[in-house]
Amino acid sequence: MVVSVDKARKWGMWIFFVLLAGAVGAGVFYILHEPVERKAERVLRQASAAQEDLRRAGIQEGLGEQFDQASRLLDEARNDWEHGEWAACLARGEDALRRFRLIQGLSNHDFAGSGQIISLSGRVEVQRAHEPRWERARERQALFNGDFVRTASDASAEILFSDGTVFKVGPESLLEVHRGARAGRTPTAGEVKVRVGQVNVFTALSPSSVVTDAARADVAHESRVGVAVLDDSSTIVAAYEGRARVTGSDGQSVDLGRRQAVTADTAGALSARRAVPEPPTLQQPPANHMINLDRENRVVLSWREVAGATRYDLQVSRSRLFNPGALEFETNRRTANTATLSVMLPGTYHWRVAALSAAGERSEWSSARSFQALRDTRMVEMFDTTPPKLEDIRWTQMGNVFIFQGKTQLGTTVTINGEPVEVTGDGTFRKAVTLYREGRVDVVIRATDPSGNVSEHTEQVLVEVD
Repeated sequence: MVVSVDKARKWGMWIFFVLLAGAVGAGVFYILHEPVERKAERVLRQASAAQEDLRRAGIQEGLGEQFDQASRLLDEARNDWEHGEWAACLARGEDALRRFRLIQGLSNHDFAGSGQIISLSGRVEVQRAHEPRWERARERQALFNGDFVRTASDASAEILFSDGTVFKVGPESLLEVHRGARAGRTPTAGEVKVRVGQVNVFTALSPSSVVTDAARADVAHESRVGVAVLDDSSTIVAAYEGRARVTGSDGQSVDLGRRQAVTADTAGALSARRAVPEPPTLQQPPANHMINLDRENRVVLSWREVAGATRYDLQVSRSRLFNPGALEFETNRRTANTATLSVMLPGTYHWRVAALSAAGERSEWSSARSFQALRDTRMVEMFDTTPPKLEDIRWTQMGNVFIFQGKTQLGTTVTINGEPVEVTGDGTFRKAVTLYREGRVDVVIRATDPSGNVSEHTEQVLVEVD
């Protein structure tokens, strides 16, 4: 039989592509069905390599504790391997690998006390040290000693520092990141100066410090503290969880415990400690409640009474950030725990409440809820029974701070362990969550669409608190 060269080449190419496709298919099949023993072995190699890379490069100051935690996890994974406990080895090995990679991302030997922007909303800008221009901030952007961060009236940001502390920056705020304090004070890692606006500080395994012109707040580990600089440059520091020591610029100090606050006036003199009420719990209407404006335009908002509270502040806004320009309704010092509103225009409305004590001390804002006002032409959405998509869920860990991200449908409300999460225009979401209970903890991500359909996803994470 005689076969032409061209035909032989065609047959050869066809056989080659068949073999190539088979090899690719086999590789994909093996990856998808890789035995847990092989997966564990592969993750152990990757984690060991990441650990060795960090050791050779040297561990940046402030990250040693996180490196030791990841190393202990890797040792436990190796012990699981030796005892044939493949699943446990894989889980601990993956956790150790995530921690090593996060440390690698945070390490920078040219700067100390650095961090990165982990989420933002609205217009957030960064000014590099010794540079005159401002640039638009972006997620995962590194921040270094001397950098400034500012937020517009409709903006907010979350910053994760190398010691595991998370700063939540409110609207119309300006802050400076620097390791060492000015004016000759002893340098401390992770210090931030707030010049204007408000920040909430969430510490993990390490303490942190916030400085203003009027005071300094040294926040203990595993604490949640709010610091607000008012228009006259006076400062309010409130400890919501944990402890903080506040030192006025006149040198006097006050220790704050849970639900306590103090004010430093413009001269740096501290007031007496004051009790901070608990935030209210919203009751009615339920989340994503719908109002048909062609039939009824009234909505009754209600919340539980707070012990020790004599009045309440209520805000209703088109914006999840409740920036001043988007407020539809605001009432201060309301004595009742209900409000009846007349809704004039269709749209999505967000509402929240804060409690005030007899002395005028205000609590944190409650978790926000939303309701929708619609016309009959859109009420068909109420008959939708399909749960919303909740996909691409992934997370990274640093100490007891976990950064969760994922994707859902537009118009869907997302919460993580009950805390509301901002959903962007393309349906993606991202949030830093601090967990204080040690051991394996379930984190519940819940998505609720406008029709009330719910999807839930649970991730079990390992929390170690030394």
